[in-house]
Amino acid sequence: MEKLNIFDKKSLSLWLKDGISSNIPKLEEDIICDVCVVGAGITGITTAYRLNESGLKVVLIDKQEPINLASGNTTAKFTFQHYLIYSEILKNYDLDKAKLYYEAQLDGLNFVRLLIDKHNISCDFKETSSIIYAENEKQFEKILDEKSAYEQLNIPCEIIYDLPLNIEGIGGLKVDSQFELNPVKYLDFLISYLLKNDVSIFKNTEAKTIVSEGEAIKVVTGDQKVIKCKNLVISTAYPFFGANGFYYTRLEALRSYLLAFVIKEPLDDNYMMISTSDSPYSLRFSNTDGIKYLLVGGQGHKVGQANSEIESYNQLMNFARTNFKVNYPAFRWSAQDYKSIDNIPYIGNLTSSDNNIFVATGFNKWGMSNGSFSSMLITDLINGNKSKYEELFNPSRGEVKDNMGSFIKANFNVAKELIKGKLLPDEIDLEDIKNDEGGIIKYDGKRVAAYRDASGELFLSDSTCTHLGCELEYNNAERSFDCPCHGSRFNYDGKVIEGVANADLKRIKMVTTT
Repeated sequence: MEKLNIFDKKSLSLWLKDGISSNIPKLEEDIICDVCVVGAGITGITTAYRLNESGLKVVLIDKQEPINLASGNTTAKFTFQHYLIYSEILKNYDLDKAKLYYEAQLDGLNFVRLLIDKHNISCDFKETSSIIYAENEKQFEKILDEKSAYEQLNIPCEIIYDLPLNIEGIGGLKVDSQFELNPVKYLDFLISYLLKNDVSIFKNTEAKTIVSEGEAIKVVTGDQKVIKCKNLVISTAYPFFGANGFYYTRLEALRSYLLAFVIKEPLDDNYMMISTSDSPYSLRFSNTDGIKYLLVGGQGHKVGQANSEIESYNQLMNFARTNFKVNYPAFRWSAQDYKSIDNIPYIGNLTSSDNNIFVATGFNKWGMSNGSFSSMLITDLINGNKSKYEELFNPSRGEVKDNMGSFIKANFNVAKELIKGKLLPDEIDLEDIKNDEGGIIKYDGKRVAAYRDASGELFLSDSTCTHLGCELEYNNAERSFDCPCHGSRFNYDGKVIEGVANADLKRIKMVTTT
C-alpha cells in the first residue's frame, strides 16, 4: 500500500500546535441559560461574545476541544473575495442579492477588526491584498466576468498581469485592505474573555438530542446532562440536528489540504492568492512566533471521493517546490467545510417552524468572514431585531427551485456513491493491512473498515456510515474512514470525528478458528 513518507507525522495545523490557554471543563451537571450555543469554532465563539454583550446568559459547548475542527484548520484568510461568488450570484439571482452578500462580508471583517482593536488582541494580524488569478485564457475570462460584477457593485479592484511571487499565470483580480491572522490566538483570547464575563464553556460535551417544551428547549448531552435554554444556536459546521430542514440534501461536504513551510528567502508577504482552476491552489504567509511560514493549500475534493488523499498533499508539495525554494513542510493538515446548493450560506432559523433554533452552515471554505458575520445576524434575530440580510441567508429561502441543476447533480452523486459502496471491495484482505495502514477489506464475506496501528494492534469496524447507511472509504492521509455521501468521518477505532453522524461505528470481533 501507499506510504506517506515525508508526511508520516501526525496531521497538525500550524495554528493548533500550542493548543488553547484556558482550562475548559466537561459539563457535569444540568444547567439553565438564555442561549445554548453548540459548536465552539469561530461562529460559536463570536456568537457567544455578541449574545453576552447584549446581556444574555450564554452556555457554549463543544463535543471536542474548542477550535479543534474547521476554525483551527483553516487558512484564516479574512476577505470578501470568495472565489468567483459575485458573478455567480448575479447569474443566479440579481444585483441586490450580490450587494447584500458583499456588505455582509464587509460587516464580518469590520467586526473582527473592531474586536482586535478594542481588546488589543495579539493574533499576528496583518493587512494584505487578495488576488484571484488565472493560469490560462479560459480562466481569465471568468476573472473578467468577476471584475464586471465588482464594477457593478462598486467594489474597488484592479486587474494585474504581472503576478507577485513569480507565480505562473496570465493575470489576476486584486483587492486591497484584506487581512490574515492566527485564528487560534484570536479565538483563544475570546474564550478567555468569555470565561471572565460569565459565559460557561464546556468541552467534550456532545449535544445528542433536542427536546422542545413549550417556549423552552432542552439540549440533552451524550452523558444525559440537560441544558435548558430559551434559544439554541447550532454552529457545528454540519447541523447535528435538522432532519426537517433536509440539510443532508442541500449541503456538500468538501475536504482540502494545507502545508506550512518555513521560509528564509526574502518573499513579498503582502499578498494572499488563490487560483481559478478546478482544484485551486491557495497561498498566504504567516509570521508565527518569530518564524515566517509559507502556507500552500487547496487540492480539495468531496469527502470520501478522492482516489488518494496522499496524492492531494503530493500535488501541493509539487506546486510549492516548483514555485518556491522550500524543503519539507513543518506542518501539514486538512480541513472540512460544507457548501450550499447556491454557494450562499444558510444563516437563520433552522426551519421555518423553528422560531428559537438557529443555524449557521454552508460557508464553502470562507468561514472566517461568514462565521464572523453569522454571529451578527443570529444575535439580531435572537434579540428580535430586523436585519436586511434575513432573506438572503434564510435557510428556508427556497434556493433549490432556482438552482435545480446543482441540486440534482449533488444528490445524484450521493445516490451513485450509495450504490457503489454496496459492492464488495477489490481483492484487499486482512493480511494486506500493514502496520500503521488501513483500508476497506473483504472479511468474513463482508465489507469491513480495518486499521492496524504502529504496534500491530488491529481495529475492525462496520464500514457502514451510521447516518444514512452509505459505505465508508479509507482516507490514507488522515487514517480515517470517510463517508462519500454526506461527509461524516470516523477515527481508525470507529469513533465519530466530525459530520452529521452522531453514533460511532460498530466494532467487529475477530473471527477465530480452531
